Parts: sequence; structure tokens; C-alpha cells
Amino acid sequence: MTYMKKMKKKLFLSLTVMLLAQSVWANDPPAGGERLFLLGHPGFISGAMSSSGGGVFAPEVAGSHVMGINPALAAGVQRFSIDAAYTGLVGTGGYGNAFYAGALFPSRYGVFSGSVQGAFLPLDAMNLGNTLLARAGFSRDVTERLFVGASLYGGGAFSRSGGAFSDAKDDDWALGLDAGFVYSLGNLAFLKNARYSVVIRNMGKNFIDDGKNFYPGILTPAAGFAAVFVDKAAFTAGFSADVSVPFFQNLVFSVGLQAKIARFIMVSAGWDINLREMMKLKSDGVHLPLVGIGVQFAGDMSKSGFMSRQGWQKTDFDISGVWQQLNDKIQLFSVGVTANFGVQDKEAPIIQIGDEE
Repeated sequence: MTYMKKMKKKLFLSLTVMLLAQSVWANDPPAGGERLFLLGHPGFISGAMSSSGGGVFAPEVAGSHVMGINPALAAGVQRFSIDAAYTGLVGTGGYGNAFYAGALFPSRYGVFSGSVQGAFLPLDAMNLGNTLLARAGFSRDVTERLFVGASLYGGGAFSRSGGAFSDAKDDDWALGLDAGFVYSLGNLAFLKNARYSVVIRNMGKNFIDDGKNFYPGILTPAAGFAAVFVDKAAFTAGFSADVSVPFFQNLVFSVGLQAKIARFIMVSAGWDINLREMMKLKSDGVHLPLVGIGVQFAGDMSKSGFMSRQGWQKTDFDISGVWQQLNDKIQLFSVGVTANFGVQDKEAPIIQIGDEE
């Protein structure tokens, strides 16, 4: 037997063993576990968790929260920005909380980001314990059409007891990497600002519920497509469609609609279907559609000496809120604000050759 034939045989046996091992160990996270990192900010939810940013997406005003969906989405940001948000979950057997705070720092080399988020979820129907997570990322535009990015996250789970954690340790930890890209296709027939994306989330170790099941699912590839289908001065509407495969053992489908009215009001609707949870009836069926609304406006900071010295006399604010009934036992509401400081550069540079006047 030649060397190449031996190598092919070993490779085939290795793949067979891996597939058999995967079928024996089927990751089965607790209800809501796939959403754990996407609960603290309404921006996670209102864009239908789209790796392409959502139907009506403006990369120059993206908040730092997009790093948790697809790190490449922040590559078009030109101004320093901050995010802050709170999420509440009301359900039988308790009340859950989640928060988010983050910032984006654009530079000549790319866009740097940092954030911290937490979730405290002792609900009977979504017992995910208490978790804290920090994230640092980098994004940049390779070309006008191609954005890339990556983010490193780490955190811990603590004081967990009962429910999904009856056999788990009180404390646990997570450490992982997300990486992805977004590619702009421009206009396709009647579709405007069409783009597709690919991201691999959770490359590392996440939290464990009972000694073997990771949440969210580790090594989760996702792909999405989004575009605008109505583009008028007073009304813009777009859609997004995504699919993710947590640990290659589940399917999560997400679809969303977004509309911008009079250039400053954003309304959103979305729906996601977690195939494993639907089949197992872990959350009493599929999640119901979300409803979101946001208001964008500019603030004059010229009277502030500090803001003026930074060149931040003008600041754009995006205040948003989302409501969703996850199932007949849990309702979610989330409110947040994103502030982009300074004036966006919309003019191309002037190139002068020689001593031309």
C-alpha cells in the first residue's frame, strides 16, 4: 500500500470516529441557551440577530453591540461611539435581568471595540444562571465592499443552582473567538444595498449546564443575506434572512423586516426558529415575532467645553426598544441608547498634483 493510500485510509477512519463521537454526544443546551450572549441590548434583537446587520443597516453608525453578532459589521464606523442597554425578562417563577455597555474606537488602522455584559436569569422557563462576559474586538474594511472582523470574549458563570444546573459546578468559565466578514453586492435588480455575510461564533469553550452541554453552542457557523427593497426619501424598508448551525447539531433560522420612516424613526419585526427547541418543546414552541421601535436624532453639545475640545459639538443618538413574547411563560423587553460623537465625514478627499491651484 502506498503512502498516499495509507494517509487517505487514516483520514477516512479519523473522520468516521469524529462523526460517531458527535452522534453519541449530542449537545442539548438549556432553553434559551443559544441566545445568552444576545440578550443585553435591543440592537441584538431588533435586527433579527442578522449577521448582515439587518434589512436597513448603516455601517457608519453601528454600535459596539454588533460585535456579538458579526465583528465585521463595525468596520464602517468613523466616529467614537458608546452603547448602554438594559433587558428585562418577566416569566413564571421569577424575573431576569441583562445589561450591556460598550464602545467603538475608530483609528487609521481599523475599528477597535470593547464591551461588558451580564445576564442574571434564574427563571423556571429559562434557567441560565448568572453570567458576566467581556469582549474586545477589531474590524476593518479591506475594500469598499469587503468588511472583516474578529472579537475575543471571556467570562464566568457563578452562583448557579437548581434547574439545568442540578449536576453542574457552582462556577464555570467561557473563553472564545468570533470571526466573520460582510460583502456588499451593491444593487441587485430591485434590491438595494444587498450584502451577504459569514461568521463563525463561539470558537472556544462556553458555559456548561450539567457537565456536558454547552450554551451557547460552541463552534457555530452562521450565514446571512440582507437588502433594501423600498428606497424612498421618506420611507426605506429592508429584510434579512439568516441561518446558524450551533455545534453542527441544531438549526436556527432568523428572518427580519426593518423600515425607516421620515429618516429618523425605525420600526422592526423579526422571527427566529430554533429547530431543537421547537422539536423538544423546551420553550413551548417557537418564539413569537419581535416588535421594535427606535428614534434617531442629533444633539448639540457646543455649550460643553469638554465636548467642543474633542470636536464632538454634534452627537447623534439612537434610542431603541424591543418587546417579544418568547413563549407563553416569558416576555422580554429591552431598551438602549447608542451615541455617535462628532460629525461623520461624507466627502471624498481632494487629490492635488503638483502646484495646481
